Amino acid sequence: MQTFKLQLLAFTSGLAVAGGALAAEPAPAANTDDSGSAAVEQVIVTAERRATDLQKTAIAISAFGPQVLADRKVDNIRDLAGQIPNLSISRVTISHTTQTYALRGVGEADPIQEPVLAVYVDDVYVPRQIGSMIEFNDLERIEVLRGPQGTLYGRNSSAGALRIITRDPGQDFRAKAEVGLGSYGAVDVRALIEGPIVDDKLAGSLSYIHHKRDGVTFDPTLNHDVNRIDLDAYRAKLRWTPTEKLDVLFTLNALRDRSDTRSYIPVRQPGGEFDKRRSYSEVEPTQDLDQISGSIRVQYALNDNLKIKSITAYGGFNLNPVNYDNDGEAALIQKNLIHYNDQYVTQEVQLNGDYGRLTFTSGLFYLHERFFVERDGYSRRNAQATDPTVTPGNYNFARAHNVTNTDAYALFGEATYAVTDRFSLTGGLRWTNEEKEFTFDNKVLNLAGQVVGQSIAGTADKTWSAITPKFTVQYQWTPDVSQYVSYSKGFKSGGFDNRATRLDLATLPFAPEDVTTFEAGLKTQGFDRRLRANLAAFYNDYQDLQVSFYDPAYVGSRRGNAGQAHTYGVELETEARPTERVGLNFNVGWLYAVYDDYKGAGGAGVNADGNRLLNSPRWNLSGGVTWDVPVSVPGSVRAGLDAQWQSGVVSSATPAAGGQNDIPSQGFLNGTITWTAPDPHWAVQLSARNILDSDKPVTSTYTPSTGVYYLNFPDPRTWLVTLKYAL
Repeated sequence: MQTFKLQLLAFTSGLAVAGGALAAEPAPAANTDDSGSAAVEQVIVTAERRATDLQKTAIAISAFGPQVLADRKVDNIRDLAGQIPNLSISRVTISHTTQTYALRGVGEADPIQEPVLAVYVDDVYVPRQIGSMIEFNDLERIEVLRGPQGTLYGRNSSAGALRIITRDPGQDFRAKAEVGLGSYGAVDVRALIEGPIVDDKLAGSLSYIHHKRDGVTFDPTLNHDVNRIDLDAYRAKLRWTPTEKLDVLFTLNALRDRSDTRSYIPVRQPGGEFDKRRSYSEVEPTQDLDQISGSIRVQYALNDNLKIKSITAYGGFNLNPVNYDNDGEAALIQKNLIHYNDQYVTQEVQLNGDYGRLTFTSGLFYLHERFFVERDGYSRRNAQATDPTVTPGNYNFARAHNVTNTDAYALFGEATYAVTDRFSLTGGLRWTNEEKEFTFDNKVLNLAGQVVGQSIAGTADKTWSAITPKFTVQYQWTPDVSQYVSYSKGFKSGGFDNRATRLDLATLPFAPEDVTTFEAGLKTQGFDRRLRANLAAFYNDYQDLQVSFYDPAYVGSRRGNAGQAHTYGVELETEARPTERVGLNFNVGWLYAVYDDYKGAGGAGVNADGNRLLNSPRWNLSGGVTWDVPVSVPGSVRAGLDAQWQSGVVSSATPAAGGQNDIPSQGFLNGTITWTAPDPHWAVQLSARNILDSDKPVTSTYTPSTGVYYLNFPDPRTWLVTLKYAL
């Protein structure tokens, strides 16, 4: 490991010297020339709790502004899949508004667990992956920070942070509306109105999203399409600025999701013929999700150097019912009928200072969360299920009924000191304390879902604490070339297994997940800012990596820890503007991710030591082009293509001998054509996703002990025509 770190530092140092030779002349801060000269757009981010140039921010960060998102028709988090180096955003999950992530080889495939990638919407932490697949409207920016985060943000995250930043209302009146119609009966409506209520004092905005689409899969058992989408989302903002020093923002978000839960494609299908667009589930894929959150952000300038910021939030969701068939076949093999309810309160107070050479962020954070689960699970227990003509007689019917209460406290801070105009040092520290109480009262059911006995009941609690530091050294070789080296530690709290149906497992906590990260980065611009290229290399050492695994002796999913794992890799992001009309981007990630010590991954005596981590492709590439087409028509035309490709991954820590857990390499191509009318308030956009109709499986689940073997496929080729109006 020490050899790798030295090679990593030497590699990036050499690139810095080479990059300095290419970009020795200073460049303007931004392209403000109205003469039409081509330059890559300057990107301002707030990843460090203050506005900084992306190229001078010593973090591996990807940022997307509203124009880029519009050009690529990125309407939600899932549309970003494949576009960020070494970030895996699952293209298919158990429901439309549930999203799972893996970053730099480490992810959380179980959607009810706390994420390793912390998601923030307007600085408010989203505590569960259920409901974290956000639909976009009136975005200001998306930032993806790679590497452990904790010295700048309220909640710990061991892998990174995803920040969704929507536009705050201002004193100018704005209105926009988009109506899209497309394949599979798609209807997409997005609307916004914003403007002053009291001049220079009070402004507000209202936004609305309606997204509906028919199913892309047919279920003969239910005799209708499945994998349908049907949601409505609302957001209201009210901003009060009584003085130049005080800024108060109230935000209210609401979501109603009636989309289907995912219907899986079973490998065993009637008649022996396999159809990628057929599910035979006997369970109606019902999902009733109602989600609401509200926050108050108060910012006050104590003086020219100090600002205080408070973010108070309350939110949660009620998901009842949510019904899953976990096999896709027209037989009772494995199904879950569930009620989830989540409620949380967060309070964060920051003190941010800027004293020229010294800048700092400090904060206090508190989270209380109550996560309620009632899950009726029906599982066929033995391998006779692999023969559909045989009816096994051994079933497990159980109700998990539990509540997890979490109280998290943190004190954090980070300071940067500019030793010289070129050389700066950053240090950060975080103290975290997590208290968890797990109360369970599980029942035994019959096939009709009636309670026929008591299973287990009790309460368990545990407290964990951690101190996690961060150190960064940054050097600005030239105005266009900077380099940084960082060391940081990350922490993800332990917890209790809310799927447990045995007393010993229900009261046994799993340990916190700890990561030590070394990273070196190089950020460059050249050719009169026509080209931007950012490079990062990293090494992660994980202790007690949290995992969910299927134990054949237990006949169910269990939560625990792999002893040790490590990942390392390289990430390159580039953007170019060769001419005023043409924009290019190309990104690549290379990743090596393995378990070092993972005993019992497939049951007693079945270890995964040396095996690959889940959902960690060795290579992932993406690229795109936008072109302002010189055609003789009224108005203007812009065309865009973006493509992604990744190498194969595994979906289990213990690969099956027949390759059932192998996911093949695959690529996707998306495109847009936008015509803007002579009156620029109007535009029409044709967008298409998965143009090449890729139909390779994106997930695979194989459980020999129960006979479960199903696949998930990406949505087929789809198109949408959108009429846009903006005032």
